[in-house]
Amino acid sequence: MKATAAAPPDGDSPVRADRPLTYEHYLRVPELLRLQQPLSDEPDEIHFIIVHQAMELWFKLLADDLRALVRLLDEGSPTECCTRLRRVNDTMGILLTQLRSLRALPPEGFHAFRGRLVGASGLQSVQFRELEVLSGLRDDNYLRTVRATGGTLPAPVADSLRRRSVADAHRDAAYRDGLTCWTELYLPQRAGSALYLLSELLLDYDELWLRWRTEHVALVRRMIGGGTRGTGGSDVSHLERTFSHRFFPYLWEARDHLPGAVESARPAGHPSGTSAGGCPALHEGGNSA
Repeated sequence: MKATAAAPPDGDSPVRADRPLTYEHYLRVPELLRLQQPLSDEPDEIHFIIVHQAMELWFKLLADDLRALVRLLDEGSPTECCTRLRRVNDTMGILLTQLRSLRALPPEGFHAFRGRLVGASGLQSVQFRELEVLSGLRDDNYLRTVRATGGTLPAPVADSLRRRSVADAHRDAAYRDGLTCWTELYLPQRAGSALYLLSELLLDYDELWLRWRTEHVALVRRMIGGGTRGTGGSDVSHLERTFSHRFFPYLWEARDHLPGAVESARPAGHPSGTSAGGCPALHEGGNSA
């Protein structure tokens, strides 16, 4: 039985129902290829546009996967979580490769059309901010800046702030698994456990974001230098301040207390809510910042 083309989702003229579905109809390739509209005649601008549009598509997939990950964590499905996280990390790798491709853009070629982009900035990407919030970042400085300038949060970001993040769901899953201190995750009896593997994949995800941030700054310096403000008005130092952002800081902090804290994580009489050697204690729920 042949598949037939359905009406486009945005209300455009429907594809004829009696015509077999084709690759171009299914993916709407003609419409997709019309979305690249350079503001200049510079040949390098099309490269810049395509990379950023492709990134936004990958951001959409990441957001869908992160929401699914929260649901799977809450359902207690660690194996499925690991499968989903591997795809998430593969997607992050693709995003890094796309970012690196912009290094092939000659700086003089970029400056030839950059002046037309004033007012537009990657910092305005709603999906990028949504991904940070979905992952576990609650950036108070960002919220204060928005309020101070009289702005409002984009609806998807505001909605994500009201929902549980991956970090929230991960901490709750560890709590249900009996963890009281994050260094306990590295005890011999937990080696290779589903929670251990999941946590290491989350650390990989966090590290991939750090790589993206550092490589983005390197790219900016390569293209416009360190003293030039971006088209949105911010400078490189603003981007460099994001290097400290972590979605799962407790997993990084646990490294500070290995191996000694593992051997005596909770000695007799140690106060509840803390752990030996100051290792990060686990609490159900809460935000990651």
